[in-house]
Amino acid sequence: MNFVTLSYAVFLLAVVVVYWLIPRRAGRWFLILASLVFYGSWNVLYVPGFVALLVVNWGFGLLAVTRPRLAVIGALVVDLCLLAVFKYLDWLIGSSASVLAFILGERPEWGVLGLVLPLAISFVTFTMLAYVIDVARGARVERDLGRYALFITFFPHLIAGPIMRGYEFLPQVRHPRPFSLVHLRLALPLLVGGFLKKVLGDNLAPSVNAVFADPSSFATPYIWIGVLAFAFQIFLDFSGYTDIALGSAHLLGFRLPRNFEWPYRATSIQEFWRRWHMTLSRWLRDYLYIPLGGSRHGRFRTYAALLITMVLGGLWHGAGFTFLIWGFWHGAGLAVHRWWRRDYPNPPPIAPFLAWAMTFLFVLVGWVFFRATSTAEAFAILQRAVSFDLAGQTLPLAVTVLCLVLLAGQWPGWTGLFGRLAPAGSARRYLVYGTATAAAVMLMPVQAVSFIYFQF
Repeated sequence: MNFVTLSYAVFLLAVVVVYWLIPRRAGRWFLILASLVFYGSWNVLYVPGFVALLVVNWGFGLLAVTRPRLAVIGALVVDLCLLAVFKYLDWLIGSSASVLAFILGERPEWGVLGLVLPLAISFVTFTMLAYVIDVARGARVERDLGRYALFITFFPHLIAGPIMRGYEFLPQVRHPRPFSLVHLRLALPLLVGGFLKKVLGDNLAPSVNAVFADPSSFATPYIWIGVLAFAFQIFLDFSGYTDIALGSAHLLGFRLPRNFEWPYRATSIQEFWRRWHMTLSRWLRDYLYIPLGGSRHGRFRTYAALLITMVLGGLWHGAGFTFLIWGFWHGAGLAVHRWWRRDYPNPPPIAPFLAWAMTFLFVLVGWVFFRATSTAEAFAILQRAVSFDLAGQTLPLAVTVLCLVLLAGQWPGWTGLFGRLAPAGSARRYLVYGTATAAAVMLMPVQAVSFIYFQF
C-alpha cells in the first residue's frame, strides 16, 4: 500500500475516522489491527513472523529489567541473526562462490537461496534492539503488550521510519491526545508537501536510471546532471515519505521525530549526518559509535570507531560492496573532518561557500556508490564524470532545469518564503495546498514508483 496511491488515502481516511469515533481503550487495538492490515497488504505471509518477533522482543524487554546483559545478548542474537539470514546470506554465498572461482578457476555448483527480504526488517529490528538496550540501561519498561505492539507496528513509521525510541512514542500511547483540529492543521502541509516531493522525485527517476544503466553513452555534463538528479531523487523520495508519515501520525494525534533538516545545506560531512536521516544517525551514534569508544580513548580509537560505525551503517542499507564502500567513504570523511577540526594544529578557516561546495561534492560522489548496482558501474560513472567528453547523449531539458532549481532551493533564504507568502490561517495557504496537490496529481507517473528505502 504505497503512500502516494488512492488506496492509501482511502485507508488513512477510514482509519482516522474510526479511530476518533471509537472509545479510547479500543483505539489502541484498532490501530494495531490497522497497522497489521497495512503491513499484510504488501505480503500477508510475513505477518505471523512479524508478530512473533514482536512478542519475543517484548519479552526481552521485560527480562532486561532483572537480567539486562542476558536480555541484550538474546535480542542481539535473535534480531541480528534474522536480519543476517534474510538480508546477507545470499550475498555471502554469492561472494564466497566468486572468491573460490577466482582461486580455483572453477565456480562451485552451489546457488543462492533466493530468500525474499521481509518489508521493513531493518527498521523494525533497529527499533526493537534500541528498546531492549534502553531498558537495560535504565529506561522505563513497557509491561503492557498492547502499548508495546502499537509502538512497533504503528503504520506511519513501520516501513521506512523514522526510527523511534520507546521514550519518544510510548508516553503518547499511555496518554493519548484528545481530538483537535490542530492535528489536521499540522498534518496538512506535511501530507501535501510529502506527496509533491515524492512525485518530483519520481519524475527524476527515468533520467537517473538511464545514466546509471549506460554511463558511457552520456556526455560528461549529463553524467553530473544524472548524479545530481539521484541526489535529489533520494532526498525527495525519503523526506517525502517521512513527511507523509509525520502527517499521517498527526491525524491520529501522535508526533514522530523529524528525520531531515535541509541536509544539502551542510558545510561539513559531520553536519550532513546531523541533518540527513537524523534518527538513523542518532541510532548509529548511541548504539555503535559510543559503545565502540566514541571520542573517549584518543584520536586513533575515535577514527576507528567512526570508520567501523559508518561501514556497518553502509551494510545496514544493503548487502553489497557498493554499500560497504559508501559507508567507508563517509566514515573516512567524518574521520578527516574530526582530524581537521580537533587534531590539526591551527587549521585555516574555510569560506562557507567553499565548505558547502566541498561537502556537497563529497556527498555526490558517495551517492554514486549508493545507487550503482556494482562497483564496476560506480567506477564507470566516476570515470566518465572526469573524462570531459562532450560527445554523447543528453538528458531532457526539464530534468536539468528541475535539478538546478532544486539546487538553488538549498539557499537558506528560501526557508521562510512560504510563511511570508501564505501566513498560517490565511485562505492563501489552503489555496497553495490545493494548487500543490493538483500539480502533484498532474505530474504523477503512470505507474507508481516504490519508495527507495522500502528495499532496506
